[in-house]
Amino acid sequence: MLDASADPIATPIAVRPEDVASIDAIVRAVYEAVSFTEGAGPDGPRLCGLCGPHARLSKVHADGIEDMSVAEFVARVRRRIAETDLRSFVERELFRRTEVFSGIAHVFTTYESRTGAGDASELLYRGINSIQLRHDGRRWWILTILWTDEREDSPIPAAYLPRNSA
Repeated sequence: MLDASADPIATPIAVRPEDVASIDAIVRAVYEAVSFTEGAGPDGPRLCGLCGPHARLSKVHADGIEDMSVAEFVARVRRRIAETDLRSFVERELFRRTEVFSGIAHVFTTYESRTGAGDASELLYRGINSIQLRHDGRRWWILTILWTDEREDSPIPAAYLPRNSA
């Protein structure tokens, strides 16, 4: 059983140069880092290596915002694993819109979250991540990830879904 109170980023941060070389690479790495199997939880060191030192991850709910550091996010997911016995979680990108100007970027990326990698796995939810990034001349850094899940009263607009899903 995973210790939800343990430091979620206790191991040294190992930045994979291929993860931060492009916007495509860093967004792909985010989805890989938050996905897990065998109840291990997100890859905290990898996620931390993608983000700037003061990065914030903020989940927007209908009634407020849950604002976290990377370590707080990883601890939150680990608590959820312990409380619900969630063993596997896979988040994948469905659609993306990217804007770039002078070393800054904004990525609007639609996701779906499932209990596993296969199509037979249970769909947990869909939503949109709003990711802000900065390029420092050497690599991309995530500054913020702001996200919200789709709700019955707030479906994902067709403009942010793959053409065949609208």
